[in-house]
Amino acid sequence: MNASIVGYDTLKNNPKSYIFTKKYNQTINLKVKPHTKYVTLYFNQVDYDGKHKKLTLYATMYFLAMTGQTATIQTPAGFTFKDGSTVRKLDIKEDTGEVLHEVKKAPVKQQIKIYRGYYLLGIIMVVFVVLDVLLAWIGSFFEKRKQEE
Repeated sequence: MNASIVGYDTLKNNPKSYIFTKKYNQTINLKVKPHTKYVTLYFNQVDYDGKHKKLTLYATMYFLAMTGQTATIQTPAGFTFKDGSTVRKLDIKEDTGEVLHEVKKAPVKQQIKIYRGYYLLGIIMVVFVVLDVLLAWIGSFFEKRKQEE
């Protein structure tokens, strides 16, 4: 009979028996495979002062993980964890299934920082449209002058 480790399945290709000697410290190598499981993350919104509004569920996220894995958790866009960070590590254990995280609205400065790439892209698009219209107008102006001559 093979030994088992919580959160792992012992593979069938392990030796069926072991021979021990009188040595004090002996090593046995077991081939195991971690259990895979779905983890559900619940993000509840809280007030800036840390008090619950009403246990308002803001977002739910599901992912597949393995026992022993360390997952990186990111807050929904525009939110931070209560400590102000947007990323947190989660160690997946055998009993990890549903995890509750409390989040708060990010301050306006941080929200601008989060979305600044989109803002910049929007501004660049507006500038290109204005330049395109301006160049088309200038082109048609010179075309009219050429036809008049």
